[in-house]
Amino acid sequence: MKYNKAATISHTLSTTYPCCVKDFNQVILEEDDNLVALPNYFTNVNVIDLDCVELNKAKAEIRPQNKTMDTTFVISNTTTAEMLLVELRFNYRNLSNLDRNELLGKVVGSVLLCSPSVINNNYIFIFQSNLVQQARSRLQRMNPRIPNNYIAMDLAELIATYF
Repeated sequence: MKYNKAATISHTLSTTYPCCVKDFNQVILEEDDNLVALPNYFTNVNVIDLDCVELNKAKAEIRPQNKTMDTTFVISNTTTAEMLLVELRFNYRNLSNLDRNELLGKVVGSVLLCSPSVINNNYIFIFQSNLVQQARSRLQRMNPRIPNNYIAMDLAELIATYF
């Protein structure tokens, strides 16, 4: 399955919170402390900023914010469309700080926020290229174990897989 811009832009979250539909490069710039200028990893790719959606929804419902993944977008093939949840973890230096409950909480909060949409079974966590292997190892060694569908990738793998 590959990125589907039209389905992402017409998704209920996009139409309900149009201010939260952002260029993917802008979302990356906001999440990566090492970047000082807008990157150009993607051309004409819009995603839904889940942190923005949750902030607006929590404000409207007068409640504390839930944890969420950073972004979501629709991936599809000829018969199926699903929301892919993506968390950007560019600023991690010490992967022993990865917290199982935080990762689980981000997925749970995002699934609730995106309901009743069909959510892809893989939850993607993006790390710097030089830390991906460490991140994979850390996810596998968490005790109790984190589900196998929590997947560590770098940005190049995300692009190759879904774009």
